[in-house]
Amino acid sequence: MRYFCIYYILYRVKTTLPQRLESLFADLGVMQMDFGRRIGFTQSYISQILNGSKGNPSSRFYDAVCRAFNVNSEWLKKGKGQVYAMPGGDGRSADAELLTKFRILPKQEQRLIEDMVDALLVKSLNAKNGKKVKK
Repeated sequence: MRYFCIYYILYRVKTTLPQRLESLFADLGVMQMDFGRRIGFTQSYISQILNGSKGNPSSRFYDAVCRAFNVNSEWLKKGKGQVYAMPGGDGRSADAELLTKFRILPKQEQRLIEDMVDALLVKSLNAKNGKKVKK
């Protein structure tokens, strides 16, 4: 179902910004409030965009969405191109590609990965400090 949703969003024509944002919320599995929190904007600001009372969001809004969720700015602003910026397309490092992929994951899966990384860091730090790690 998720792949169908991405396919549908990629090839959908003539969408409005509110429609693109709603599609993005659904694809990312986030609520409006969580989305706003992750990009540093209030739920009220997001609501104004969605209901059309905020005609033209700030460039800071667009930049924040693109950075936080690796969204293609052309798609977000004009509905053109692919939804997500393609990792590695601009010669970025492997770390940046990994972060890009991570940001696309739903919040629950991000938390799972964060917990795993935290556990690995604790294990690694304990090993460096000569402490035995209990299994």
